[in-house]
Amino acid sequence: MYIKLTSIFLLLAILLCFASCSKNNEDGQKLKYYTINNEDSVCVELIQKYNNYCLKNLDESYQIEIVEFDSEDTMLTKISTEIMAGKGPDIISLNQKLPFEKLIDNGSFADIDELAELYKSDIDFDDYNSTIMDCGIYNGKRYIIPIAYCPNILITTQEILDKYNLENTNFSFKELEIRLSDKDHSYALFGNKDETYKFFLSYVNEYVDFYNKTTEFSSDEFTESLDYIGKMIRNDNSRKEGTTWDIIGNYLFRTSQLSFDGSMMSTLNSYFYIYNNNSTPVIIPNYNKKANAVSAFVQCGIALNNNSNNKEKALAFIQYVLSYDIQKLWSESSSSPSIVVRALPVNKAAFEYVIDHTSKRVYDINDDGEYEESEEEYSDEIKTKFFNEYLDMINSISSCTLYDYLEFENTYYNSSVIGDIVNDYLNGDISKEKFIRQLTAATEIYLTE
Repeated sequence: MYIKLTSIFLLLAILLCFASCSKNNEDGQKLKYYTINNEDSVCVELIQKYNNYCLKNLDESYQIEIVEFDSEDTMLTKISTEIMAGKGPDIISLNQKLPFEKLIDNGSFADIDELAELYKSDIDFDDYNSTIMDCGIYNGKRYIIPIAYCPNILITTQEILDKYNLENTNFSFKELEIRLSDKDHSYALFGNKDETYKFFLSYVNEYVDFYNKTTEFSSDEFTESLDYIGKMIRNDNSRKEGTTWDIIGNYLFRTSQLSFDGSMMSTLNSYFYIYNNNSTPVIIPNYNKKANAVSAFVQCGIALNNNSNNKEKALAFIQYVLSYDIQKLWSESSSSPSIVVRALPVNKAAFEYVIDHTSKRVYDINDDGEYEESEEEYSDEIKTKFFNEYLDMINSISSCTLYDYLEFENTYYNSSVIGDIVNDYLNGDISKEKFIRQLTAATEIYLTE
């Protein structure tokens, strides 16, 4: 009996030793992030900055290992397979083409609020733009952390609005289609077929409630909207690829993303460009289901894998990317501007810094596509006009989508669920009625199965 008990205690001691060693290995193991040959430069550059920060302020075990893949399919398959097996990368970004709605339903992501409370984090979500941050909350749990965002707006001229008898204070695409039908000449909405396609997808997505798993494709409102938006797109003569730099060509609007890169600084430059070409710049909302409402979209956001054994260290990365010093980088100049010019920070104090910083500096883009500070000065009057219009849009934002409008067609829902159906409809291969039936069926299957 004594021998048996001794053997049992010895076995337990060995198991506890292995468990302790395993835990120690987990504690010393770096977090992981998957990427396709560093294509998602925003997240990769943030991680690289964080890794340098860890060496100076934390320790090497807090660093994030960047694992590169040669193809998107290989990376996405590995992420999906590993998550189902209780593994996977610790950090997941929104620019990875994953079914985020399904992953949230399956409990694949950690609740950041719960982790912040558990590990006594210094993150105070009152310090951030609540409208933007709330788009990462599902059923009361904070699964997605937006890092930066952009208003979903268009740039046009008062001359174009006057030409089609449109008022920018009461603008709708239904009115636009009526005015365009009255004109006996061709037109280009955005001067870019890809941008027109994103516009149509954004319209479709307005009628999907990913939270409550419902659609409104059978509603009279969607059917009516489809008539005039579809007609505008079919009659559009935009080229496959429009120019990025020319703001006032033979088209009606430019999205803020197509006009340079969508940041406040680049939007201001677009505004000045139009002004300097003897036109009157105007900022208006892009399509929104609610009349005259302004929406926004996340341009950089992350989630934490619920399978991670290092959630406390992953939370430290979130605290880092939301900090004032890192958030204000989104507006500052840099020799590598990939993370510094594309979007607006969610941090309120950093946003105020962006406004002040942008109001004092103007940039040009040289022949190599690089930003350089402009020597040209602009009047206080045109600056005041811009900031009044732009900040009015920012303050009017009432909703936000998780997905980057710049890459909207590459999201899982838009590419893998409805992509072929949308293409068939826009190419004239299926009727409006068949389009609505197929759209409804495919979306409901995605949401509920």
